[in-house]
Amino acid sequence: NIKAAEEAGTTMDIINNFMETRNIPRMLDAIVDSGKRVASIVDNMLSFARKSDDKRSSNNIAELMDKAIGLAATDYDMKGEYDFKQIKITRDYQKNLPLIPCEGTKIQQVLLNILRNGSQAMHSDEIVNPEFIIRLLYEEVNNWIIIEIEDNGLGMNDEVRKRVFEPFFTTKPVGVGTGLGLSVSYFIITENHKGKMSVESRPGTGAKFLISLPVEFGKS
Repeated sequence: NIKAAEEAGTTMDIINNFMETRNIPRMLDAIVDSGKRVASIVDNMLSFARKSDDKRSSNNIAELMDKAIGLAATDYDMKGEYDFKQIKITRDYQKNLPLIPCEGTKIQQVLLNILRNGSQAMHSDEIVNPEFIIRLLYEEVNNWIIIEIEDNGLGMNDEVRKRVFEPFFTTKPVGVGTGLGLSVSYFIITENHKGKMSVESRPGTGAKFLISLPVEFGKS
């Protein structure tokens, strides 16, 4: 580079000064970030159509939930002083839950998406003592496994709540998130597993995500 600059009748210092003055490094960083964001969007969109290699098998929902919590615990942002491990986790698991026929990695992905979204929301809302209350129970009448993931954040208004599962809808700043995590999760639960997924929330009361999965696949 130094030789090429000299042959062009200039120096690397002059070139670097010019680039800094014109904010070219910042522009290049923005291009890289945008490329990563596009790649993430495409990857999420393919999740709607891609046939999973993960075979449906009997899974323990408590184990899947604990694995998702463990993965979420690796989330750490030094710059933003964000650490998932600072969030209190209260587990309320019913004993002797029946196994459910599901694609384990897909269900784990859904649970992880909810935990990450909730933790990021509580962090951005500056909740002093962030907490998740996670309930797992068996509804014998309808033969469903019920999953409840509740946080103590600031909650959401009706407009946001009604759109939270829409593709590309997000309340995060531009460049942060794709707005596809929850819509993909909804698709996995309702289409791939014939279950149900909803959210309950009001401003100031946190948010509670509810997932129902049939114990016998194909029967709802």
